[in-house]
Amino acid sequence: MSTVIFVEYTPKEGKKDELLAALQNGAASVHAEAGCEKYAFHTTKDKVYLIESWATKEELAAHGEGEPLKALREATADLLAEPAKLTFLRPAPSGDPAKGQLV
Repeated sequence: MSTVIFVEYTPKEGKKDELLAALQNGAASVHAEAGCEKYAFHTTKDKVYLIESWATKEELAAHGEGEPLKALREATADLLAEPAKLTFLRPAPSGDPAKGQLV
């Protein structure tokens, strides 16, 4: 079963667009990692959010130690008002299987 993570980024004042650009610049490298199923950014007026899913816990662990994530952390370190907040989600499928879950 896939592992789904919801990440909330709080940028420093006036840095949201710069933060989003830095994150998007690193997305292709993450997409190329083994096990990456989804790695998609979304925004609100004040924040950047990431929804990601990984095929296995082992591949997620490798991502956590990999160069693409290290590069993203470096690129965004001075743009964040606080550390990113990660929430690990458990699927609760409903209705149409193709529409009622993220993976």
